[in-house]
Amino acid sequence: MKATVSRVARIAVFSSLALSLPCAAAGTPSFLLSLPLLSSDYLGVKEVCRRWGEQPLDIAAFRAAEEDEATRAAMACSLLKTQDDYVGMHRLEVRPLFGNPTGYDITEFIPTYLIETAKTMSEDSWQIVFLIDRDGMVSKIVVHKNCC
Repeated sequence: MKATVSRVARIAVFSSLALSLPCAAAGTPSFLLSLPLLSSDYLGVKEVCRRWGEQPLDIAAFRAAEEDEATRAAMACSLLKTQDDYVGMHRLEVRPLFGNPTGYDITEFIPTYLIETAKTMSEDSWQIVFLIDRDGMVSKIVVHKNCC
């Protein structure tokens, strides 16, 4: 068992180091790109739609729902389905359009919006994350498990 854990840890570190070389050459801090790859706590579009429903995205309502996670959660499916409309947008344009971020993912420069907060230690918290590339542009929108 101990040997298996050690081997898995070496593979994770090696993978992270392998990613760091091209990132360093591109001027991107490697930890920003490699950490999400070590985690599998993302939900696909079908899972998001099944879990929170498929309410059409209303950007004004999303922006106004700063304290209302359920409203944002209901629109998460639609946002993921239409994310091509927002990919390529600069990260500084996300906040005025979608409202103040309410979550956190690695750094405050990545816009994140909580859609479900755990009420007990046995529950999960989930958030919408606008992944940002090295030029500060939205590269993808995902739903990510925020915490335990």
